[in-house]
Amino acid sequence: MTTINERLTILEKGDVISHEAALVAEKAVQRLTSKANDLPQNKLDMLVTHLATALTRISRGETIDQPPEELVAEVENSKQIQSALEEIGWVESVWEDKLPHSEIAFLKIHYVSIFQEMKEEGSR
Repeated sequence: MTTINERLTILEKGDVISHEAALVAEKAVQRLTSKANDLPQNKLDMLVTHLATALTRISRGETIDQPPEELVAEVENSKQIQSALEEIGWVESVWEDKLPHSEIAFLKIHYVSIFQEMKEEGSR
């Protein structure tokens, strides 16, 4: 199984992500793991990959279309949306730039998904 650091190294060596984006994504994962020990690895992998590629896209001036409105609306109504927004706010503060709405929408989906699974695990 590939670790988060190995995943980021592979993406960086392939020039898919920038070094700066890899560092922020790694710190974002460290923040999450400090909040819970047993995070859903598959969802964590998707988050770190999307976050690093999103930050790289932003630095390269590239854009991405928003996810479907229905999905965004569902995530916005989640009980975990506030936690997701806090993490995204942290990313923006570390990145020192506002993220585009389309990237925020995707990050909300990833973070809410992780927080929902963490809550489900905690209630078992």
